[in-house]
Amino acid sequence: MKLKDKLLNVFAPVTLFEMVPPAEGRPEAIERSIEEVKRIRALADAINLPEIRDENRGEARAFEFIPRVEPRALAERIAREAGAEVLINRGVVYEAGQLGWFRETRERFGVESVVLVGGESSRFAYPGPTVLEAAEQIHAAGLPLTLGGITIPSRLREAERIRRKNAAGLVFFTTQVLFDSNDIVGLVQSLNGLEARIFLSFAPLSQPRDLEFLRWLGVDVPQNLDQFLFQNHAAEGAAVAREQAENALARSLDIAQRILLDVFDNLPPDPPPLGLNVMHINKRNFAPAVRMLEKLGHLYGNLVAARQRASLA
Repeated sequence: MKLKDKLLNVFAPVTLFEMVPPAEGRPEAIERSIEEVKRIRALADAINLPEIRDENRGEARAFEFIPRVEPRALAERIAREAGAEVLINRGVVYEAGQLGWFRETRERFGVESVVLVGGESSRFAYPGPTVLEAAEQIHAAGLPLTLGGITIPSRLREAERIRRKNAAGLVFFTTQVLFDSNDIVGLVQSLNGLEARIFLSFAPLSQPRDLEFLRWLGVDVPQNLDQFLFQNHAAEGAAVAREQAENALARSLDIAQRILLDVFDNLPPDPPPLGLNVMHINKRNFAPAVRMLEKLGHLYGNLVAARQRASLA
């Protein structure tokens, strides 16, 4: 069953593995990404490729911007060589007149699912369409694309935004990486009756730079999370560093498991379908990301199955 057919099946668990595309000009990194997909293909329904842009957020850089392989080009190779379904993210606000790009993405690169992403800040005037406008243009042109969006659970009136985008044709949404259950529980409850899948996103963390990178990407990270994850991180020695990294990974996995349980324990009467998105943010964290994918995927699958049994009882 293809991804587009699974998305609105309430009782079908759907899991994504999100991978940051490798740097441009490094063929060996592209080959490594394809091999990594082959290793986890049985654990995920699709690979989720984000688009990393060099955007001015009006603040000092935490990380140097590194040009990345174009997601749709990598998606075509992954699908052809690893046999995995792939969805890509596209920032729609940066260029006007993007219908040609979307048509080429479908016809030349074979990509069928695209996450439409808006701008980083409402303070800037962007040349391209909004997410709503892009979705309307794509559907008016008759392009056979399955459209998704990004959701930020802590944002005011987020449920209203999701419903408007769903009305415009978006049928799934991926959250930012989650570190707390309060906002996502409230959001899912407010989306009672929605026919669009909400993917809960998580990432394994082993070093403070992992959190710094997520903050640079614009993820809402609690201020006290550093201290909780990286207790006594200043200690020296390779053995100590490995132990601390392992402890941080265990804590980040525990946070993710508790959030999953909280969401499923507090579902409204007619909840939207829920999905799982595990993010692999750097080469160092590939093995931990696979471990998180395995453990969370097992828990998530059991939660979906339990809800199905309860609905049939």
